[in-house]
Amino acid sequence: MGFTKEINPEVLHHIQLMAGKDNRQDDSYLKELIKAWQKKERTFMNQVRSFHMTIESEIQAQEKRAFIALTYSGSILGVGPSQSNGSRQVIYASVGQRRDVPEKLLEDNLVLKGPVKLDKEISFTGGTLQKSSPVYKIALMNDILPQKQTQQLEDATRIMTREFVSINNTIVPE
Repeated sequence: MGFTKEINPEVLHHIQLMAGKDNRQDDSYLKELIKAWQKKERTFMNQVRSFHMTIESEIQAQEKRAFIALTYSGSILGVGPSQSNGSRQVIYASVGQRRDVPEKLLEDNLVLKGPVKLDKEISFTGGTLQKSSPVYKIALMNDILPQKQTQQLEDATRIMTREFVSINNTIVPE
C-alpha cells in the first residue's frame, strides 16, 4: 500500500472509512478514491488561484472577509462576508460521498462560534448547520467589496460542486 503515502493521513483515514461503508477495501478501490480526492484538491486550489484567494491555517471569528473551507470528508463550506451584526451566509455542499448529511444547504444569519482552524470543525450558531467536519484547507477572499466576495464565493462553490460531483461519478456512477 505504498500509494497511500501520497495522501494526507487524515484524508486517507476518511477514505478508508468510506471504502469500508461501501464494503470495498481492496487496493484498486482505495487507489480510485485517492485519485478522486487528489483531483478535488486540485480543483479547490484552481479556484483559490482563479479568485486570488490566500490559503490560511486559521481565520479569526472577527474576520470580515468571506472564505471557503474544504473538509477532510470532501465537503465545501462557502462562508460569506460578515454582516454588521457578525452573521454570515453559509453555503454547504456535501460533495464527498457521505449519505448521512444534506447534499446542499444555504443558510443566512449564521455566526461563527470561534476561530476557524485547520484540523478542527467549524462551529456556528443561529441556524440548523451547527458544525462541519474537520477542515483540511481554508482559503480567504481578497479584501474587496462584500457583494463581490459573495458573488465570487457563489461562483467558486458552484464550480467546485459541479467538478466534485463529476469526479464522484467516475467512481460511483449514479
